[in-house]
Amino acid sequence: MNNLAVLITSHNRKNKTIECLSNLYKQADFINFKTEIFLVDDNSTDGTADAVKKKFTDVNLIKGDGNLFWGGGTHLAWEEAIKRKKFEYFLWLNDDTLLFPNALQMLFKCKEFAKSDEFIAVGSTCDSYKNNWTYGGFKNLNKKIAIFENKKIYPSDGFQFIDRFNGNIVLISNKAFIKIGKFDKSLNHYFGDIDYSIRASIKKIPIILTPSYLGICNVGKKKRSLKDLFYNKKIVKSGFIFCKKHGNEFWLFQFIRLLFRFR
Repeated sequence: MNNLAVLITSHNRKNKTIECLSNLYKQADFINFKTEIFLVDDNSTDGTADAVKKKFTDVNLIKGDGNLFWGGGTHLAWEEAIKRKKFEYFLWLNDDTLLFPNALQMLFKCKEFAKSDEFIAVGSTCDSYKNNWTYGGFKNLNKKIAIFENKKIYPSDGFQFIDRFNGNIVLISNKAFIKIGKFDKSLNHYFGDIDYSIRASIKKIPIILTPSYLGICNVGKKKRSLKDLFYNKKIVKSGFIFCKKHGNEFWLFQFIRLLFRFR
């Protein structure tokens, strides 16, 4: 039986969080996965915590201070999970993501494809109309200068190896976690998932994209001006840390390029 910890962060998205949890509980063979859910409510003011307590009494609810964001919340949920006991697997799940019924089963099939207990499985998401890719996996293009340039990898009929991913639906085996470590909480709002995928690739952990989409997660398309961008301290701070960490001797160039591309 697979011993699984699900890590979720929420902030003022009560209805979406409840819907996300409801879909999770409807997973095929959910009970057989021996699942525990660790939900960080980052000081929501819309009644998220009370609604979760009322509807899902077995969820481990963790209170945040309102400044954790997704990365900090994921880090805190992970810390609480490993304090509780040893889990064989950890699942990152965004609270605005609705899993399809066979999502967990498909993620665990990646272990067979990897032929290893050290692996990461990634599920792609589409929009509500189920015809547009929204989040998922990438292949780094290995460019000499634009080192963060990635290509989207769309779900196909089979499993695919990738080396970068978004954090919406990600299954990480404990053996991979031991080698890679926890989420970098200094990247609390942006780039933490890409950072984790880079660290996994450096450790030569197989990262596998599942066939077909595993859930729905809509994305808002907002065009940012440069003024908006530089006033958004979360983007600037996270981008600076990320580029200095992974951008080698050209990190400052990468940082400037990243800010322009983030518009």
